[in-house]
Amino acid sequence: MKETVIPKIRQETRRVKIVFELKKDLQEDEVICEHCHGTGLEIADNVYGISGDTAHVGVRFPYKNQSLTFCKYCFNGVMRKCPSCGSLRGKQDRECSCGYAYNIRQEARDYDRKERWEKAEKIPSWKAWEDFKCLYIDDIDEYVFNEDELDDLIEEYELENPRIYGTVELGIQIDAADVIENACGGLHEDAIEQCNAKSLQAVLDEWGKKQSGATTYVPYYKVGVLMAASEAKA
Repeated sequence: MKETVIPKIRQETRRVKIVFELKKDLQEDEVICEHCHGTGLEIADNVYGISGDTAHVGVRFPYKNQSLTFCKYCFNGVMRKCPSCGSLRGKQDRECSCGYAYNIRQEARDYDRKERWEKAEKIPSWKAWEDFKCLYIDDIDEYVFNEDELDDLIEEYELENPRIYGTVELGIQIDAADVIENACGGLHEDAIEQCNAKSLQAVLDEWGKKQSGATTYVPYYKVGVLMAASEAKA
């Protein structure tokens, strides 16, 4: 049975009274923090325990060394208000829970998408399938490789005026000059000049074409695709 150990702890209290004046240049959506009253500080307990202490059974950290630390609710004694609902945002709150910031971003994205569509060159769908292997449906962030796929997605998501774009095909591209430079790193200083980069590039290009599983498509926003209904409307 362990002997009861009672640490010799002396508790002292210091009452610190400081009078000072803080000036805050607040923006329209800023207010003084109600928790620290603008000081930007709060009292931290800094709890700790003592090995072998059996006087506080079940209490892991029974002792304190209080000090001042930065307020966990604000930055420099200032909190921001949501411009929509007026609620205060804490230090850890990137956005208000009312969704105001999200809606603003969504509106900006919608505007950018609309502007992008208006600037794109428009071609009919039949020509798009002649020019591109893959098309991109911006409304639902989907890629399609044939007309049936496109029609099925338009019907599934009930897209009335879908914004569809051509795509750019990306494959594996290896620069022969980079390969030669890396391979000759430990050789004599003129080794790179003795290598035939042109023939190596031809081999690398041919190899890259055969790696069909790595082919990637990205939207080509300069060309928009008009479906039959859209073409008639235009």
